[in-house]
Amino acid sequence: MGQAVAHKRVVSAPAASMREKRQLLYAAGNVQCKMSIPLSFGERLKELKARHKKRGLDQVVAAMIRKAMTAYSAEELIAPPPPADHMTRKQIAVHIPKELHEFLEAVAIRNRGIPLGVALETVGAHVSDLTPGPIQLPLIDEGGSAVSG
Repeated sequence: MGQAVAHKRVVSAPAASMREKRQLLYAAGNVQCKMSIPLSFGERLKELKARHKKRGLDQVVAAMIRKAMTAYSAEELIAPPPPADHMTRKQIAVHIPKELHEFLEAVAIRNRGIPLGVALETVGAHVSDLTPGPIQLPLIDEGGSAVSG
């Protein structure tokens, strides 16, 4: 009888590949943001990820902040009262574009220096879903003439 052929398996080092992914993210202008959030808010993020078919938590958080940036200024976002499970927290680390991180920091500063996790909860309290808002198209093109349909 024939012998089973042994296939060579290429094992990649997970740490090396993660390091490469992080380097690519940083090179693209992203910032790592470590936060502590209540378990209930973590579950809400997971639910939004599933409902909107996002690949990762980074995309969910980025979409949430982008939507808040289009609808509100940092001064308008006021931190809500803490949820019932505010003492049971989980740590998350997301990579988001620098301008989104700056907006999150502005929300934190506006609310008397709250942690970034609470600032993200504040954004989440004002953003119910991740569908992008309507965009106003220009009525006059670059040449100065009106756009016709």
